[in-house]
Amino acid sequence: MKTTATADTIRSKEFFHIPFWLRPETDIFSKRAQRLTQLATEESSDWQHYLQLLASVCNAQHTLLNHYNNEQLNITPKKIANDLPLSTALIIDNRVLIVAMFKELHSLLASQLSQTAKRAWNELLQLDSEKCSQLCVQAFNQQLSLAHQDYLVWVNAILQIIYTHAAKNLTTDIITPLPDIGFCPCCGTDAVGAVIISNGELEGLRYLCCATCSSRWHTVRARCSLCDNSRDLGVHNIDQASKGALSGAEAECCPQCHSYRKRYRLAKQQYADPVADDLASLSLDLLLSEEGWQRAGANPYLLMSKLSKP
Repeated sequence: MKTTATADTIRSKEFFHIPFWLRPETDIFSKRAQRLTQLATEESSDWQHYLQLLASVCNAQHTLLNHYNNEQLNITPKKIANDLPLSTALIIDNRVLIVAMFKELHSLLASQLSQTAKRAWNELLQLDSEKCSQLCVQAFNQQLSLAHQDYLVWVNAILQIIYTHAAKNLTTDIITPLPDIGFCPCCGTDAVGAVIISNGELEGLRYLCCATCSSRWHTVRARCSLCDNSRDLGVHNIDQASKGALSGAEAECCPQCHSYRKRYRLAKQQYADPVADDLASLSLDLLLSEEGWQRAGANPYLLMSKLSKP
């Protein structure tokens, strides 16, 4: 029997379907905590203590995400096609709930806080819902002032819970690619990095990852995720790295925009997490900075002083 199927009709079948958007995993924070704990054991510098602290933060986030799993967030619907599904309206509409989350996060972490962190928390816990939401909006827009840098970890931890919770409950029909492919189609955050899937039907595909709402979205590997250039793209890594985050970390470098974004091959590091592994592979960033490359990728827990030359 002669078939009349064309290449287009074959590709349109479900078997060949490549999902554009991947919903956040329910256990995203517990998996990140495990990864941070593992990476901390491999770290010999003082940075180890920071990774351990973040592991505790992620465990607390997992607890709160589960606690608020059935909580109905107030989500402002999209008004026009170009609106993001999740905007800063999510913060404003849930400001009372966010104040409660801050108190619960502090309760879970209080026994592990340094004196500096305790002072920051004392100030945070005195804020009313209006000032607290303003602080969260500033952090979401990456406009937190130097005077508020001590709040960075704690405010971003709350934002991740809120936006991940909301993203988990979105439907695929309202998720569409942005003109700038490197930005999250759910909340508009610059991708922290990318993963290269190592198995299953999606093996070999690149998914960019959002550190705010934990979404992942597909982009073609042959194109720069910043300027969409497809010519002379390069991949840099540290050749001698045989274990740890650096063994799976690579930088996609574009000669047109002179920028790079980090990616992680899950075939080399099965449990790589773009937020955690970024913090454990800063040696790669330092080398690229020395060569004149500009970093792309928003990691809410990256202390930029770590990328400065001593």
